[in-house]
Amino acid sequence: MAFQILLKAFLSGSASPYATYQAGNVQSFDYAVQAPASTFGLPEFFIEGAIITKAEGNTGKVVFSWVIKEETTTPFSVKHTWNNILTEIGAGDFYPGSKAWDGNNSSNSGNNYKSRRILTVSDNTVYETFDTTTADGQMIALSEYFEKKGLTSTDRHRFQLKDATAGKYIFDLEGQITRLSFQKSGTDPVTWNASIEFQIGDVIDSSE
Repeated sequence: MAFQILLKAFLSGSASPYATYQAGNVQSFDYAVQAPASTFGLPEFFIEGAIITKAEGNTGKVVFSWVIKEETTTPFSVKHTWNNILTEIGAGDFYPGSKAWDGNNSSNSGNNYKSRRILTVSDNTVYETFDTTTADGQMIALSEYFEKKGLTSTDRHRFQLKDATAGKYIFDLEGQITRLSFQKSGTDPVTWNASIEFQIGDVIDSSE
């Protein structure tokens, strides 16, 4: 049985993702549902007589970790350019004063990913391009694609766990990534240890 984990990022109102990444080398996986309730013990009763009341709704979270390593093919099946993702953004909305929105970030062909924040060493007006078959390139693209900017949009994420052998989804959930973590070990400096916390739910903006 072969499992695949897919991460997808969507703009508000869009049914097609602007980024899709397949995580391999999974180290741990945790799916948890919280169903909060209050319990009141009754005097002169054993524990079976306690009264349980529920006034809050349920929440769910997925936490998983994996190892990012060099690949022969890019794990990104979809990776739009930032000038296409943020078509209504001005230069001041990028860091540091990026011109990604006006065409300077218009090439993600092949394995390439052009950063929205990292400038080249030789020219502080040009944004760096990374190879997404490398561990560093994957880490940078993930950290930029899956960081939700704020609460003024319904941009959302999707988490999918698929049984590739049977061709069935085990989980297919929408929500928001609330934590991204990347760590590098001195014993294996060419890989990144990555982890994600994914909050399940319906993403709304601050005006709703």
